[in-house]
Amino acid sequence: MANSDTITSYKPKIEALIAKLVEILLGLKQNLGDLHQKIEILESKPELQSSIENLKKDVETRASDLEVEVKRLQEDLKSIRELLGIKLDKRNSSKS
Repeated sequence: MANSDTITSYKPKIEALIAKLVEILLGLKQNLGDLHQKIEILESKPELQSSIENLKKDVETRASDLEVEVKRLQEDLKSIRELLGIKLDKRNSSKS
């Protein structure tokens, strides 16, 4: 008897959870439809795709330039440390 009461008390909670899941599913379907529509709009405008490609190239170039600059700065830092007599081995071994 207590077992059937427990099952009965879970039923409203389960139904509420199912309703919430259905609501979430409908929202996701709506978002998917919106995304498909936006993708179609973007694909239908070649000037946008050209702009996007140009932006990608620009970003890749800047990223590459930054990587080169970081490497140069690391080398400069290493040279300065050597000039000042700071040994990198001591610094690295203290971190271990």
